Amino acid sequence: MELLIAIDDTDNLEPGCIGTGRLARMLASDLAERALCKRANVTRHQHFVHPDIPFTSHNSSACLLAEKATAPLAAIAEHARKFLVEHPNAGANPGLCVIEPSAVPGWLLDFAKRTQSEVVTLAEADQVAARLDGFVWSAGATGQGRIGALAAVALRASGGDGRFIGLRGIRGLEGVMSVAEIIENSAVERVESLSGEALPPETRIHTQDWVRPALRGGVPVMRVQQRDGRWIPEDKWRTYR
Repeated sequence: MELLIAIDDTDNLEPGCIGTGRLARMLASDLAERALCKRANVTRHQHFVHPDIPFTSHNSSACLLAEKATAPLAAIAEHARKFLVEHPNAGANPGLCVIEPSAVPGWLLDFAKRTQSEVVTLAEADQVAARLDGFVWSAGATGQGRIGALAAVALRASGGDGRFIGLRGIRGLEGVMSVAEIIENSAVERVESLSGEALPPETRIHTQDWVRPALRGGVPVMRVQQRDGRWIPEDKWRTYR
């Protein structure tokens, strides 16, 4: 069984605060270390930035894909909830959503896409959560994070949104490497130009010590651009949709 586990609004701007992306990677490691799943990877998903939306820095959520889960959904959801409770940040309004990929309905993706282009209310999120065959939890003064968590599971399930921030091998890819070496030493499945052209195995990539593949066609794809005659990763803050 695979499970999608999404979190949002777990941090604040205080020095030393563990951000949502890092917390999601910690949760992924914890699940694997406790043998609750074989492994888990993590994607970052971008939402609408607007003055009427409270967020910490960039208004992004994170979603784990837990592979070969060894416990029922309810047990893993409760473990994830306790994990968030045990890693609190003052003023945060965390949200959590856990669901099987096959249970993500098409209408949830419609809701998720709205969170990327308009202001969505908590009341709307609660209406969505009530219809969903999954686990939804939130805390804090408002529980605002449940909006991003609900959206993130649908964006991840779509197979075409987000960037991997937690994936086997990517944080060890450094310096100049060939496409073949990148694929051999990580879970990246393809390296392509911004136009979608797959690069030959011998092509040299200047990784800039920052490889964060995009989720494309359901797989991790490293997208690169040419600058000053060199292939480098695409812009860090490019929005993946």
